[in-house]
Amino acid sequence: MPIAKFIFGVAAVFAWLLQFGSTILGATTADESTALAERTNTASGSSISGVAKSDFSWTPLSEAPRVAARAWEARPYQVAVWICHLGLPELLALEKQVFEDVESACELKDASSWFVNVGTPAGPTRNVLFSSVQSSEPGGDFESDPMLKFYDKLMVVRLERVAGTLQVIVREYDLQTGQWGPIVEKSSTNMGSLGAIVADGIAQAFMPLARIDRVDVNNKVHIKPRATETCVRVEWKNEMSPEIVPVTTSPVYVRQSDRFLPIIRKTDRSGNLLSLDPIEFTFLTIDKVEDTELIASIHSTHRAPLSQRKSKRSQKLAVVIRPVERPSTLHLVSTDKENPQPLEGYEVWARRPADTKEVRSTFLGKTDWRGNVQIPPAPEGLRLIYIKRGARALRKLPVIPGFKDRLVSSLPNDDARLFSEGVIRGYSNEMINLVVQRELLEQEIESLIASKKFDEADEKLQQYKALETPTDMKRRMSNEEVRLKSMTDDQRETGYITEMFQNLRVLLNSKVASSREIELQEQLQNRTLGVSPKK
Repeated sequence: MPIAKFIFGVAAVFAWLLQFGSTILGATTADESTALAERTNTASGSSISGVAKSDFSWTPLSEAPRVAARAWEARPYQVAVWICHLGLPELLALEKQVFEDVESACELKDASSWFVNVGTPAGPTRNVLFSSVQSSEPGGDFESDPMLKFYDKLMVVRLERVAGTLQVIVREYDLQTGQWGPIVEKSSTNMGSLGAIVADGIAQAFMPLARIDRVDVNNKVHIKPRATETCVRVEWKNEMSPEIVPVTTSPVYVRQSDRFLPIIRKTDRSGNLLSLDPIEFTFLTIDKVEDTELIASIHSTHRAPLSQRKSKRSQKLAVVIRPVERPSTLHLVSTDKENPQPLEGYEVWARRPADTKEVRSTFLGKTDWRGNVQIPPAPEGLRLIYIKRGARALRKLPVIPGFKDRLVSSLPNDDARLFSEGVIRGYSNEMINLVVQRELLEQEIESLIASKKFDEADEKLQQYKALETPTDMKRRMSNEEVRLKSMTDDQRETGYITEMFQNLRVLLNSKVASSREIELQEQLQNRTLGVSPKK
């Protein structure tokens, strides 16, 4: 009997270590965790992608909640949270408790503006999201997923044990606009605080949604944020009278510093989704708040980004982008569809939205041989990027660094225009030199005539006549203009070259065309013949 008890005790200790070894001994690698889950699930007889069905749960909404019938301003968000991991043993043991902790912590942040439901998706979806949530475009067709039909937001939470610490990555997918938000990173050293840390990540990753009602005659955008009437609480004054105040700490609350990304949502006659079109390099900044409406300014690389006609099948929405402190890479490429090339040596300057013309722009650098340049984060969140080359500003790009890791913008290859600027500067210098040479020779000729040095004066006059005439210079300019225009097919570039040469001809006619050759010739002849100069 003592021996049997001893063997039973050793087996129990071994099983306990197998289940919770990673907590006691430190880090368990992803491969070890997966292998452990596979062994456990194989023994239980049911496994999906190495994880048992019974170990993971998710409770979809079977029908639209009653609050979905409320007005836009009074409609709270339905938030689905999917926690994805590779079968971490310590999380498998406490999974239900973690789910409850996350939901409780989210309810404490705002009890009325959002309802959070935490669970885990099916194995294949979980594995795809685990491996792709940090990529530029994670996989998954969530708009048509029946499990998410009555939800507004999907929060993907990736958990991984790294060097004894639980790494938490949270990213939102807005189901109305099809927009992935910035990546939020957290960490936890113990399971007891995991629920609160995940809830903090969800709150930081949350992107409030708004409806764009109209653009007025002053080009100001009128926005209606969602759930503004539910994001409130009651406070009691000293006189014991209640007062309704906004919950400014809620993730749902829209702040004055928030920036909106406009998106066009198009549906067919049956209400089925056709397309979701974010307006690239376009953001809205809040100017003022009027009751439940926001008045915003447009910052865009486009002239009229919200000029689409209002339609029942075309809805203008906007999501708040709250970037993390992370830079973004701007990649510039030529507009050549057949063989686009990276644009090297383009200057990148930055301004703040509130900067006046007197404030100097900040130089961020030049694009490298790959066409890349780093855009550092800004305290204001939004940066107005200006692309320049030579003396010309090529494009304005509103950018929120950290929103996306990589931004791509195509520009026409303006090598012909840049080369033309050098040619124009060369002609301008020639004109200046010609004017200076004329004035010097005119003074010398008049001085020699006055000193009766007629032979030397005649020699200088011949040099004066040998200078290039405006007609000769115009002929050279015309030939050069034709050659430069043949270097590009872009109508904008050819128009710019035409304008530069027209300005050059105006300068030529005003400064160089007037010559004193005849006047100086008459002076020399008259003094040679003894005729006194006219006073």
